[in-house]
Amino acid sequence: MNNLNAPPFITRGHLISLAFFSVLFFLVYELGQMLMPFSSALLWAAILALALYPWYTKLLVLVKGRAGLAAAIMTTLTVLVVVGPAIALIGVLATQAVDLYQGASELVFSGKLTSAWNTLADWLLKRMPYLPAISGTEVKAMLLKGFGDFSSSMAFQLGGLLKNTLAVLLNLLIMLVSLFFFFRSGESYYRTAMELLPFTLEQKRAIALKFHDTFTAVINGVFLIALLQGTMTGVGFALFGVPFAVFWGFLAAILALLPIGGAALVWLPGAAYLYLSGSTLHSILLALWGTLLVSLPDNFLKPLIIGKKAKISSFFLFLGILGGLQMYGFLGILFGPLVVTLLTAFIQIYREEFVEQ
Repeated sequence: MNNLNAPPFITRGHLISLAFFSVLFFLVYELGQMLMPFSSALLWAAILALALYPWYTKLLVLVKGRAGLAAAIMTTLTVLVVVGPAIALIGVLATQAVDLYQGASELVFSGKLTSAWNTLADWLLKRMPYLPAISGTEVKAMLLKGFGDFSSSMAFQLGGLLKNTLAVLLNLLIMLVSLFFFFRSGESYYRTAMELLPFTLEQKRAIALKFHDTFTAVINGVFLIALLQGTMTGVGFALFGVPFAVFWGFLAAILALLPIGGAALVWLPGAAYLYLSGSTLHSILLALWGTLLVSLPDNFLKPLIIGKKAKISSFFLFLGILGGLQMYGFLGILFGPLVVTLLTAFIQIYREEFVEQ
């Protein structure tokens, strides 16, 4: 008799909940599939909006709370200050990359590079005889193979860029439109997202604070410092006579994102190039410039900014950056540390709600 009066295992409410969440997850999945082609544009718009939002709030006060006007002004300023110079920089980089490739090819085929290598190898072997001897002919063969691979890759990339010019312009337009709405309605989007989280108010605040601190720390401690190192490397190369200073400065900014080596992987060979070219004084000055103005600030500024604000160990930050780069490419520099930091926040919530109780 008790079994007959027992409530059913699956009730009508269960079926309604199952149907609701099935439809909800299906719609979310479909929306994700529709937005996937534009995910890069949306992510860059979100990153720019978060990085520039403090300036937007100040501008909003100046325009007396007119959110649409403030968002339009900030979007226009972003195009003029960020997007426009970035496009111009890409053009200069492309030109210098082609010129560098042509000059390096001529240097290899003329035999001057082989002669310089033999001189350098003899100098090194006299002081460090345990080093393996590599002849100039072997170096020339390796460089020719490298240039061949580089030219093939460049042709492939340029061909793909020309074919996808319309897609690039469309993504740029989507990024700017998204940036406008992120400025104008970003706060309401944030409140809605926080309301959907099934946590207490204190837990939501802790998660939001960790996200904000990590984002600002990575922006200030990684991107801005890498940009500063790349700029100072390019300026040093231009001052002391190393050709293609813009290209090498950009490469230094990219390599500055690495936790080991960094921008020194660019300015040290630049100083060696000046020394082998006979410009001993300029070589010494560039080495001092790179040590004091490029690499030294990175050694104490980056750990100070990132470690203090993000509140995660340098080891986990290092793993987050490398893992993010491998999985998400350039955007992974941000996503990696954010994932690590948010994971620590959720682990702390789990400890407070389940383990300690």
